[in-house]
Amino acid sequence: MIGQRVALPLPPASAPATAELTRELLLSATHELLYDRGGATVSISEICGRAGVNVAMVKYCFGNKNGLMLALITRITDSFGAELQQLAASDGDWRVKLDRHLREVVRNYMRYPYLTRVLMDQLRSADEEGHRSLSKSLVIPMSDFHRQLLEEARRKGELSRPVDPVLFFFSVVGMCEFVFAAEPWLTFTFGIELDDELVARYADHVSTLVLASLQPESPTRRSRPEAGRGLNRIE
Repeated sequence: MIGQRVALPLPPASAPATAELTRELLLSATHELLYDRGGATVSISEICGRAGVNVAMVKYCFGNKNGLMLALITRITDSFGAELQQLAASDGDWRVKLDRHLREVVRNYMRYPYLTRVLMDQLRSADEEGHRSLSKSLVIPMSDFHRQLLEEARRKGELSRPVDPVLFFFSVVGMCEFVFAAEPWLTFTFGIELDDELVARYADHVSTLVLASLQPESPTRRSRPEAGRGLNRIE
């Protein structure tokens, strides 16, 4: 749990309707409980109690608890996709957009501190349809955005080395999220609280590190052996 922070509201439904009020109550209740517990398990009865609805409504609205969790994660990741579209259409070169993107990703993990745990649960338990839904909502938009930025950098001769956009995607996500997934290490090993100030510093750190790794190399660095080629590397 991150201090005494209060969960912000979920991104709104794309087309809320009266018939979906119960669904929205269940999603909001799940979001609030997971936020309060930092992603720790919550039961159907607890969710329904917070939402003020009958437990049978989970099956009616989502099929089962996994369906509810998938709907929650997809709601969140769909909002990330909307942010990416706005960023892609904004002014600025690839460096400016990548810097803003990296900072947004870090801030989103702060806003939804349970995201990593629930995503990992979905990766273990979701069926093919669930995996495809998450890929369409999160992985494809973000990896396509990365590919566009890397291609722009390559065209301008501003990429220090060939970069595999698939590996870049996993590197960015891993770097941005792990400090939140491993929050107990911050607390019990380093005595550091995961607060707004640390998150801002971490966002600076991630952006600086990633952008520096993509800049043209010095002669000393160029003399080092080149890493193995990737299947999807932008060259």
